[in-house]
Amino acid sequence: AASSFADADTLSFADTDTFELVQQSSLEQCFPSSIPWVNYKGNDYIFSREQYNSVCVDNKGKQYEWGAIQGVYPSIATKGGGCSNFCVKGYGRAEAKGCSSSQRPNPNKLVGFDYDCDKATCYCLYEKDTLSSKYEKCFDSMDRSNKGNGDVTRTTTKQGTACYALHIQPSDPQPRSPTRKPTKKPSPTPRGQSICVRSPDYKCYKSGRPQCCSKNNGKDCPKEMTMCDNHPEGMTGWSYCTQAPDFDCYKDGRPSCCAKNPLDCLQKQPKCDKKKSTEELASQRFLRSVN
Repeated sequence: AASSFADADTLSFADTDTFELVQQSSLEQCFPSSIPWVNYKGNDYIFSREQYNSVCVDNKGKQYEWGAIQGVYPSIATKGGGCSNFCVKGYGRAEAKGCSSSQRPNPNKLVGFDYDCDKATCYCLYEKDTLSSKYEKCFDSMDRSNKGNGDVTRTTTKQGTACYALHIQPSDPQPRSPTRKPTKKPSPTPRGQSICVRSPDYKCYKSGRPQCCSKNNGKDCPKEMTMCDNHPEGMTGWSYCTQAPDFDCYKDGRPSCCAKNPLDCLQKQPKCDKKKSTEELASQRFLRSVN
């Protein structure tokens, strides 16, 4: 079993290139959206990427205790390797220190993992009071001070890291994809100077800034903040561009920006662009007069 983890045990981070996290290709390389399921002792362990630049927290915003595994390089979606396999089944370096798979923490107490791409480190996350000194051989380091409990339901912002939440289900019957809660509607951002020179917002944007800032030096960006693009795996987020068309308000059913690039649309929905006919205006005046 130890040989299957040889690559992770021998690579040196000094030999790798610095990852430019502001580029989409590098984000996907560091934090792939599709992680192979891990089958272990009759269960399927299914990890889903939440937001980029985030760490996992519980429903009270508390982080989880963790055991760290260093030297895990992209792509972490490698079948038989990566954070998902290492956190569930173990890895060669830990076995060499005397931690066999049967001596590892109960995988059913695992809630997910955080992956730090710059440090090439997996942080296997557990419910509070799971880890103890007897598991020190199983990880490169541990932190038992956090008190997160239960499933991952939220994230908090941390640049260069991504949260992967865990869903566990029996391997038999045939597994199905886990359900997800809809992304919350983003809160509006106040107006100010050029949106490309404001402080980075890694909770809203994958690169910390609106997508338009990467084109033409941001000269084509609007004056107000545009739609967020940092959403969990399989989610597109709340957007008036995805709502049912409203032909009473808009000529084409939706604001004109939706037909070009919805990510360049403002977070605040534009006003109607369809002028009402004389008959419609007269009808509205009549209805107001009788009410």
